[in-house]
Order: sequence, then C-alpha cells, then structure tokens
Amino acid sequence: MNAPGDSLGWSAGESRLAEASAPDAGLADIVRSSHDAIVGMTLEGVVTTWNPAAEQLYGYRAAEIVGRRAEQLYPPAARAGEAVILRRLARGERLDQYIAERVRRDGNMVTVRLSVSPIAGDAGDIVGVAAAARRVRAAPDGGRDAQQQAEPAEQQVLSTRTSHELRTPLQAVIGFTGTLLLRLPGPLNDEQVRQLELVQESARQLLELINEKSRPVDG
Repeated sequence: MNAPGDSLGWSAGESRLAEASAPDAGLADIVRSSHDAIVGMTLEGVVTTWNPAAEQLYGYRAAEIVGRRAEQLYPPAARAGEAVILRRLARGERLDQYIAERVRRDGNMVTVRLSVSPIAGDAGDIVGVAAAARRVRAAPDGGRDAQQQAEPAEQQVLSTRTSHELRTPLQAVIGFTGTLLLRLPGPLNDEQVRQLELVQESARQLLELINEKSRPVDG
C-alpha cells in the first residue's frame, strides 16, 4: 500500500470513473460553488475530484491530493471502517449520513457529517464514490445561566479530556469491526455481518453524540 501522499498511477478503472463523472458545465459550476466539501474517489480510494470547499475544509489544494489516496484524511483507527464503507458502496448500497473525524493537512482533527453515494458508469457498473462533507459544529447552549457561563477554564479542559477519552475507544471499535467486516481474520456468515454492522453503526452514533455535546464552537 502506498504511504499517504504517494502519487498513484491511473488505472483503467480510474479512467472509466473520470468519464462517468465528467460533468456538464452547469453541474461543474454547482460542484465548484457548493458549500459542501465534495470529493470524488475511485473504488480503490484514489481522489479524482476536489472542489474549493474541500480545500477550505481539509487544507489541501486540489493539486496536492488529486490522484492520491484519500486515506491520508482518515485517522489510523478509522481506516479499516472506511474501507468497509467503500466495499458497501461498490455493491451499489446507499448509506445514511454519518459523522466521522478527518485529519486536516495541518494535522488537526475536524469532525464532519458525510453523505456518500456510489457513482455508476455508462454500463451501470459502479466505478467510484462521491462524498459530500460539512463541518459539524456544536450548537451553543443558550440555556446556561451566568454562573454556568463563567465556568473556569479547568472545567473546559476536563470536558475536552473526557471527550477525547471516550472518542478514542469508539474509534477503535469502529476500526476493529471494520477489520472483521473485511474478513481478514476469517469468513463471516450473513448474520455475523449484520451484527457487526449494527455494532459499527451504534459506535458511530455514539461518537456523533459525544462530538455534538463536547466539541466547542469555532470562532
């Protein structure tokens, strides 16, 4: 596997994706002007499309990431789970929106709400993936009284530490279930797959709740 940031050659599948996802002028304008970070990828996870909102959200210019693996955006514990998502999309599944963390170019983490869907070629086969992301910001708590609003910095540090301690094992659960769903340790039957996907989805939902309750609003 190429290290994050290593350039990759273009395969026949990537050429088919480029043809299938080549938009007309109107659609190209929509993608460029969208407030959502729109990323197109091959089924191998190679970036083919990267709009200005993606540059702003993730910190990479298009020239720095198009043609390279998107896994450099994933925290290490989440990479197996993201591979499972790619496999499901390759089967033509459409997934609900989900919350995930991504690694920006500067190394900082950003929490995003993702909507992903498969891209079909002219023959109807799945040739790639489209992902639209929007940053998740915790809503300010307007119901706090003056005393709560004047909480000391130590309380805020404790909240940050607690949320980190909760997120870390959840990301491990998502990653380990992803490894099992890849069938790396061995084969799975349909019921085992269903149960593991339920565990993974529950972990994602809990991660979303923790993020919404503990992540501060950026100024």
